[in-house]
Amino acid sequence: MDHKIWDGMAIDYDNSVENNQDPIIVNYLKKEIDILTNLCKKVYDSNKNSSIIDMGAGTGRVVFALDERLQESATKFYGVEVSEPMLEYAKQKNQNHEGISKIEFLKYDLTDPNLSDYFNKDETNIVMCLYNTLGVIPSEKRQQFIDNMRNIAGEKGLTILTAFNGDEFDFIAPKLYNPMMPMIKQIDENSFDVKNKVFQNGLGFRSQWFTKEELKSMLQSNVDPIPIEVTTNDTTHTFGNVFVDRYIV
Repeated sequence: MDHKIWDGMAIDYDNSVENNQDPIIVNYLKKEIDILTNLCKKVYDSNKNSSIIDMGAGTGRVVFALDERLQESATKFYGVEVSEPMLEYAKQKNQNHEGISKIEFLKYDLTDPNLSDYFNKDETNIVMCLYNTLGVIPSEKRQQFIDNMRNIAGEKGLTILTAFNGDEFDFIAPKLYNPMMPMIKQIDENSFDVKNKVFQNGLGFRSQWFTKEELKSMLQSNVDPIPIEVTTNDTTHTFGNVFVDRYIV
C-alpha cells in the first residue's frame, strides 16, 4: 500500500486507534501493551544500554505507552515511520510527553535492505511491529521487512510482531474495522475478502491478515504466540496474537 495513503490518514489516526472509545479497541490495545511491557521487562538490561524500536510507529502510541510503563532512563525509544505527516504528529506529541527516556522519531523505509546499518547492533535491541502493520506492507517486501527487524535485534535482542487473528477473519474483521471508520473512511460491499483474509476498500486501503502458522513461518519461529483476548457478548475471542522470534524465560 502506498505510504501516501497513510499521509492522508494521519489526522484521523489517533481518533481511530489510540483514542478510540469502542470497548473492543480499548481492550485490545490495553492487552497488547500489557503483553509488550512484560516481554520488554524480560529482555532489556537496566544496567546496559537498551533500545526499543517500533517499526511503523504511526503517531507514537506504543513508544509513549511503553516509556510510561517501563520507567527506565537507560532505555532509548525509537519510532520508525515513512509517513511524514505521521512523524510530524508524533514529534508534536513528544514535545508534551513527560517521560524519563530518550524518545526519537526517524524517517526510514522499513523495507530498505540497508535499514539495519542505521542502528547500533551492539545494544540490546527490542524491535517490534504492531497492530497488523505487517499486513499493509506490500507482499513482495514483507520478508525483507521481517529480516530487517531480526537483523537489528540480533542475538541479544528480540523481534516482536503483533497481528490481527487471521484464523477468525470473518468474525473479527468487521468488529475492528467498523470502529475505525474515521481513518479508513469507507467500507464497501466487498471489503471483507474472507477467502484471502484481506480487508480493502475503493480508496486504496488494504490490509492482509495472517494465520498463526503463516506468521510463525515468516518469523522463522517455533514459539507459539501470546493471544490478545477480548470479550464481546460474554464470549472471549482471540482478536490478535503477539509473536516473538525466540523463547524467553
